[in-house]
Amino acid sequence: ALSNVNEGYAKSTPTSMRSEFAWSPEEGDRAARFAELAGELTTDMHEVIGHASGRMAETVNSSPQSLIKEEFSALEEARADLVGLYFIADPKLVELGIIPAGDHDNVVRAEYEAYTRNAIVQLRRIREGTQIEEDHMRNRQMIVRWLMANTKAIEQRSRDGKTYLVMIEPGAFREGVGRLLAEVQRIKSEGDYPAAKKLFGAYGVHFDSALRDEVVARVDKLNLSSYTGFVMPKLTPDRGPDGSITDITISYPMDLTTQMLEFSGVQKK
Repeated sequence: ALSNVNEGYAKSTPTSMRSEFAWSPEEGDRAARFAELAGELTTDMHEVIGHASGRMAETVNSSPQSLIKEEFSALEEARADLVGLYFIADPKLVELGIIPAGDHDNVVRAEYEAYTRNAIVQLRRIREGTQIEEDHMRNRQMIVRWLMANTKAIEQRSRDGKTYLVMIEPGAFREGVGRLLAEVQRIKSEGDYPAAKKLFGAYGVHFDSALRDEVVARVDKLNLSSYTGFVMPKLTPDRGPDGSITDITISYPMDLTTQMLEFSGVQKK
C-alpha cells in the first residue's frame, strides 16, 4: 500500500509546487524526472534496512524506548531516514539493476534536493507556534539543519523576497549523513537520552515563525492543501461456481471520516 500512496503523492504534486521551492529550473526538471523513483527507493530502504538494522550495546539491558523517552520516535525515524539517504548513493543499487547507471547521479541529487527542500516546505503544516511536535517532521528538520551546521552540502539563499534551501554538494551531503547516522545509532544503542535531547533541541524542534509565514503564503497562492488523506478502496472477490476467486471488484463506499471511524473500531476489537 505504501507504494501506491507514494505514487499518489507524486502524481498529485503540481509542477508549480516543485518550481516554487526549487532554486533553478534544472532542479525542478530533475525532480519531475527522478524524484518519484528516488523517493520510492529511499522509503523502501527506510522501512526495510533502516528500522530493521542496528542493535543495542552489550552493556545496555533496557529498551531504547524506555531510555530515550520522548525523543525515541523522532530519533528512530531519523535513523531510518539516514539509512535510506546514505544507501541511495551506493553503487550496489546500479549493480543490482535497480537504478540505471546513467541515471544514478541524477537520482541521488534529486533525492537530496527534495529532502532539503522539504525541511522548509513542511512548515506549511504548522500554522501556529514555533515548535515542531510531530516526530517525522522533527526528524527531517533535524537532519537538514544538522547538515547545514556541520557540512557544506546545503546553503540557504534568498531571491525576490523568497527563501530557498539549496543542496549544492551531494558528496558532502552523503558524508554528513554518514557521520550523523553513526551518532544517531550510537545514541540509540547506548540509550543516551541527554544526547538525543540535545540533538533535537538544537536542530529539530524550533523554527523561525517568519520563515513559516513566508512558506504558508507561498503555498496558499498555489491553492494547495497542507495535508492529504487517502480513502482506501473496498475489494470484493467475485467467485466462480467452484468458489474460487475469478476477479476483484473495486469500490469506494466510504468517505475519509467513515473510513477512519471504521479503522478505529477495528483497532478496538
